[in-house]
Amino acid sequence: KTLTVVFSMRHLKSTVHPDIEHLDDKIVFQRNAARAIVLDGEDVLLLYTERYHDYTLPGGGIDDGEDVIAGLVRELEEETGAQNIHGIKPFGIFEEFRPWYKDDADVMHMVSYCYTCKIERELGETAYEDYEVKN
Repeated sequence: KTLTVVFSMRHLKSTVHPDIEHLDDKIVFQRNAARAIVLDGEDVLLLYTERYHDYTLPGGGIDDGEDVIAGLVRELEEETGAQNIHGIKPFGIFEEFRPWYKDDADVMHMVSYCYTCKIERELGETAYEDYEVKN
């Protein structure tokens, strides 16, 4: 059911971390994520990560068996306190290959399904997970 929406999305870009020269003989772990592009006039909703000194689109990993849109809404509510999320429309797929520093794989292939949407201007309470607070 979700795949029909996913496959109709355009491919935005693929990036490869400079430390990855090739994928031959590498164990690749794929992680799917949903990302929100929230616009209000000229304003764009972004998250600032103090640990890395960077800004990112809100969103995150989709749980096994979770619908992509449900994951998008869950992540947007958790990370920003967004309320009344509506007008969700597919925008495109961004994929990246980066080193994975755990025993089960050498490379993570992150596939981010990006959607535009609208929210209430006023944000509610966030519900970060422990590891997110540390960032």
